[in-house]
Amino acid sequence: MATSEKRKKGAEWFEKVMTFAPPVTDESPFLEQTFDHLFADLWSRPGLGTRERRLITLTVLIGFGNEMALTLHFSGALKSGDLAADELDELILHVAHYGGWPGAAIASTVLARLRAEQKKAGE
Repeated sequence: MATSEKRKKGAEWFEKVMTFAPPVTDESPFLEQTFDHLFADLWSRPGLGTRERRLITLTVLIGFGNEMALTLHFSGALKSGDLAADELDELILHVAHYGGWPGAAIASTVLARLRAEQKKAGE
C-alpha cells in the first residue's frame, strides 16, 4: 500500500476509534507511526472487532493510570456506542483487582468527569 493510501486509511481508522478528526499537524515520525501503523495496520486487522480492541486498550490504559489516554479512549468508546458507561464501570472494577487500584481510581475519576460533561451537554 502506498504511503498516501496508508495515511488515508490510518486517518479514517483514527476518526472511527477516537470519534474526532485526526489533528492536522506536522509530519513527525511519531505521527507517521500513529497513523500508518497503529491505526492503518493494527486497529484495522481482522480477528478482533473494534469493541474488543477497545476493551484491551482500556485495560492497559487503566493499569497504567494514563489519564489523558483514558479520557480520549473512554470518550471514543462512549460516543461510538461500542461500550456503555455501566460496562466501563465493570471494566474499571475488574481491572482494579488484577491491574491495580491506583490506575482504576484514576479511570473512575475520568469516567465520572465524562458522565458529568455528557449530562451537562444533554447527551
